[in-house]
Formats: sequence, structure tokens, C-alpha cells
Amino acid sequence: MFQTFSYNRQGENFNAIIDTAVEHAMQNMSGNKRSENYAEETKNLNAAIIRYCLEDTRYAEKYDEHVLDAVKDPRVKKDASFRDNFNTVIAEIINAVVPMVSTPRYSDALAEVVQVGFGDTARFLAASNQLFKVNEIAEGVQRGVLQPIYNDEYTVNGVPVEIATAINWFQVAAGSFDWGMFGLRAGKSFESYIFLKMIQAMTSATALVGSGYSAAGMNDSNWDTLAERVRAANGGADVYAIGTVSAMGKVIPENNYLQIGLSPEWAKEGALSRYHSVPLVITPNVLKPTTINTTADLAIPTNLIYFVAADSYRPVKIVFFGDSVTVEDYPFDAGNADRSYGIKIEYRIGISAIVGSKFGTLTLE
Repeated sequence: MFQTFSYNRQGENFNAIIDTAVEHAMQNMSGNKRSENYAEETKNLNAAIIRYCLEDTRYAEKYDEHVLDAVKDPRVKKDASFRDNFNTVIAEIINAVVPMVSTPRYSDALAEVVQVGFGDTARFLAASNQLFKVNEIAEGVQRGVLQPIYNDEYTVNGVPVEIATAINWFQVAAGSFDWGMFGLRAGKSFESYIFLKMIQAMTSATALVGSGYSAAGMNDSNWDTLAERVRAANGGADVYAIGTVSAMGKVIPENNYLQIGLSPEWAKEGALSRYHSVPLVITPNVLKPTTINTTADLAIPTNLIYFVAADSYRPVKIVFFGDSVTVEDYPFDAGNADRSYGIKIEYRIGISAIVGSKFGTLTLE
């Protein structure tokens, strides 16, 4: 943890600012287990950020000893260099925090995450899973009918998404603005948006699956039939089931005596680790953002299990365009300009479901 900052123009101060903000975000993410000096570190961090933003401005020398007083000077807030530096700090904090909160959720079997250059187009090749038909031919016939098999190429284009918000200017001046919590909230907001879009894409793609790859009701026959069909449709690849813990908890034998033997694992984990040779992968659910403090609606259906071929193809593509977020001023509340600093935080993201292999769905009753 950084208690003090070494101010210079070679980048060490800037790196220490970002590292400390990320460390505070990690502390907040781990259940508010903050260090004993969290408040003091927060004040030092606010002072370090303002001092960095004042560099190369005509106010740097004036507020050298009492750096937080610069926040109270309206001329400082309007200075173009100060605002550019301030926006850069915000962008880099979020850049560092977003992967920290996003990677575990996107690394499951449903989604493939790629990054391309800004302005580029992401291209994916979905190999055909068709087999050649073997024809019997008569003696003397040179060859059978030509059977071309085509692979499909898909493109995913990015769209800009943004968060419009404001930083409490009074808290920055007081040295109490929590940059770790701010970065964590912004990172989780983008993460929640991407995860919801991923589930929506997967749900839409489910409509493309033939009727032979879906079943209703948890029983051994439905389970085995889905697993066998998905396995056969993907060249014999291993198959695993993906769903929420609520859905996976219903995957148990029909025989009561068999249930007794599996009860310790089921009670401890909430679900079995494997059923009829199919590994069970639990996906954590997420609340829809607008319902967190109201109805608390879950985004992923708790009555749906996906059957996906292992190590073959992840149907959802998440593409990040460019390597960073951008932050710019957003004076959405002119009447409140002295108490807040309005910003727009923008990412360019593309999310699509590309069905390159057959998967199945089991709807629980």
C-alpha cells in the first residue's frame, strides 16, 4: 500500500496513483475488508491525484503546499490541462479495474473474449460440422458427386457504450473521495452490462438450435439424449452442462436411494460436480442493474441448462475495440458545476452469438 507519493515527471507518481486506486478497489471487492489506514490513504491519494493534475499548469506552484485547496479554486477546474490530466487518471483507474472484475465471469465456456484495434472489425470463422456423405459407386465410375463443405465467416462490429456520471467535487476537496470504490463501481457496471448482453445473445442463439437439441423436464432420459446428440453433433467432443446453482441443484437421480449417497456433495456445493459423465459448471448469476434496489430480478434463467461441447467452440463473442476507455467532460448539470465534476466514460464493445457448433438446452419444470 502506498502511504506517500514520490512526485516527479517520469511516471512513478502516476503509477503509484493507479496502483493505490486498484488496491483500494480490491479491498472493497473483497467484502469491505479495508486496511486500518484506509481513510488516511484515501486522503493521500486524492492529494496525489490533484498534484499530478496540476503539473505544467500555472497553479502548480501556488498550491504546492496545500494541494487540495486547488480544488476549491474554480479557475483550476476550468483549466484545460488540469481537466485533461484529471480525465486521464479516471480512465486509467477504470482500465485497470475492469479486467479485474470481468475476467472470471467471461472465462467460462460460453464466451470468447478478444481485443482488436480501434476501427478494426473482428472476424470469426465458424467451421462447418457437416460430414461428407460416403457414396457407393458402380464399377467403372470415375467419381461420385462433388461435395463441397463451406465454412462461414462472421464479423462483429463494435458500438460505443458509456456511463454518464459525476464526481463529488466537495469530497475530492476534503480528501475523502473513494477512488477505489468509484473504479470498482464503474468496472462492475461495464461488467454487468456485458454479462447481460452475453446472456441475451445466448438466449437468442438458442432459437437457432433444432428441436432435437432441446428438452423439457429433468429426467435421465432427457439428460442422456441431449448429451448424446450434442456430443455426436460435435464430432464426439466431451459435453458439459452450464447453468446457475439453482438450476444445477435440480440435477439429481430420480431414485431416492441414489440421492442419499450423493447428498453430502449436493449439500456442500449446491450441486453435483458430474452427472451421467457430464461435468456440471455453475455460472454465477447477476442482478439486472435497474432492479438491484427494487425487485432484484436475476438475469440468467434459473430453469435453463445449456449443453455445450467442451474445448470446441464458445458461441458468444465479446470484442473490445481499442485498449482503453475514454473519459471526457460532461457538463450535464450546469447549475451544480461547483459541487460536481461531470464525466462520460466510454467503451467500444461488440457482443454477438455465433453458432458454430450445436448445443442443447434443458428447460426445467
